[in-house]
Amino acid sequence: MEFYTEILSQEEKLTEAPEYIRLLPLGRISSEKGDFLVDRGSFQAMKGHMERRGIDIVIDYEHQTLKDIQAPAGGWIKELVLKNDGIYAKVEWTARAREYLRNKEYRYLSPVVLVGKNDHRALRLHSVALTNTPAINGMVPIVNSISGIAGADDGRDGTYREVCRLLNLSESDFFLYGI
Repeated sequence: MEFYTEILSQEEKLTEAPEYIRLLPLGRISSEKGDFLVDRGSFQAMKGHMERRGIDIVIDYEHQTLKDIQAPAGGWIKELVLKNDGIYAKVEWTARAREYLRNKEYRYLSPVVLVGKNDHRALRLHSVALTNTPAINGMVPIVNSISGIAGADDGRDGTYREVCRLLNLSESDFFLYGI
């Protein structure tokens, strides 16, 4: 896809808030709130719901949208895209969120998904939060620097390989996108 090639050709993007982020890998997701499944059906349901609503999906801070408090946006999901390794979002970041990410004051995403009771399949994307304590196990930082990439060419360790395995990622794709 076009955005993937663009990111690969511009290494400086790795130190900035990316335009496209992986929200969820495909497969069985391990979470502190319970395990659930993300597949093509999940993507179709999420994208269809977003299109029916006709509104962008908020990226807030620390799940403030779920609480009865002021909930400023850190960004807006403009589009959902399915790739072979997950559900991605095209994001319009606010200046404040870009700064938080650049400074590594916030490092992770935490998607809020509604899951079917019977099949435990993710069906709707309510919102996404910038957080430092994601519920999904094995989350990868949104922004990395070239020298700080876990498992860069000269040092792929067991932890890096295990995270790739848990998230159903090839090791070559691991550092390009956060989830």
